[in-house]
Amino acid sequence: MFLRSTFCLLFICCAFAFAQAQNTTPTPPSPQSPNDSISADKGSRRSSWHDTLGSPEDEMLVRQKIKADEKDHLDNVERAREAAQLSTEIRDAFLNNKTLGRTEEKKLERLEKITRKIRSEAGGSDVGDALEDPPTQIEPALSRLAEVSDKLRKGVEKTPRQVISAAVIERANELLELIRVIHSFSH
Repeated sequence: MFLRSTFCLLFICCAFAFAQAQNTTPTPPSPQSPNDSISADKGSRRSSWHDTLGSPEDEMLVRQKIKADEKDHLDNVERAREAAQLSTEIRDAFLNNKTLGRTEEKKLERLEKITRKIRSEAGGSDVGDALEDPPTQIEPALSRLAEVSDKLRKGVEKTPRQVISAAVIERANELLELIRVIHSFSH
């Protein structure tokens, strides 16, 4: 009995909401509508219906902004993937050669640049927090670099474009500090 009454109540609420939605849909006013107003700058009639929905130009601008934001987000995801790849390449090259060559130094500089861009796109700024438990040798530093950059990549991929992620910013800051530590080992 309780289930049936709950179902009936839910059905009535849905029907009421649907009826409300049908009643609140704006309809274009007639040409002689009292809701028309005279635009001061053009001297022409503009309807309140047109003002409510926005102009086609405004809608086009909003769509362009959304597309640009989506492209920026995809670019940031690609940067994060590149960062993870560079970190792995640097670590693997060191494990094979037991030294960082000029190529790895350039990759490290590229990694720093794209990590700063990722942090900036995520809403972070140049706040250098000290690295928690910094590595004392280059090999563990490079392993941690690869690990953190992979976590950063996963965080950027999972974060929607409209969201400012504190975790992404934190990972980017940690990655930048690790890069600083690695630079100190290589010089």
